[in-house]
Amino acid sequence: MGATTFLFDPVVVHAAAAAMGIILIVGALGKLRDLELFRYAVENYGLLGSTASALVARVLPAVELLAGLALILETTRLLGVLLGLAVMALVTGAVAINLLRGMGRIECGCGTGGQRISWGLVGRNLFLSAALLLAAADELPRSLGAIDYFSVAGAILALLVLYASANQLLANQPLLKELQS
Repeated sequence: MGATTFLFDPVVVHAAAAAMGIILIVGALGKLRDLELFRYAVENYGLLGSTASALVARVLPAVELLAGLALILETTRLLGVLLGLAVMALVTGAVAINLLRGMGRIECGCGTGGQRISWGLVGRNLFLSAALLLAAADELPRSLGAIDYFSVAGAILALLVLYASANQLLANQPLLKELQS
């Protein structure tokens, strides 16, 4: 099985869609749990005025949640991918602009808490965007058997563990740098 065959296998495509759906839903719920804190995080980026920041802080988590939910069903998956990519482009652009401005001590506002913006966060978001694109891919024509559903579940869990591990490493990175100084 070649790399192309593997990537477009229905197991991989379904796992990417479901894992990204879960990641977006959990991220949105983290923001919605404390909209005032998220509004503060959006304002901290210094890219919008107070009114626009308040609007973005209310709309972005709702769009993120809709994207995650849409990714779960095959019939709405393309909408979920497009909304997810829009969210990723917006937040990754905001992070990159602030890093280029030398503002690396800003908390990301990702909904995970305690994570500063970094180029590693940009890389993580690019990886998530690639997973979203994979979720929109035309899968190879083959029917899924019973074992395939277990494979999808295992792949989803593996992707979520990888995501959680990357987040933890990104959150710990500034602390480790301060300890080394």
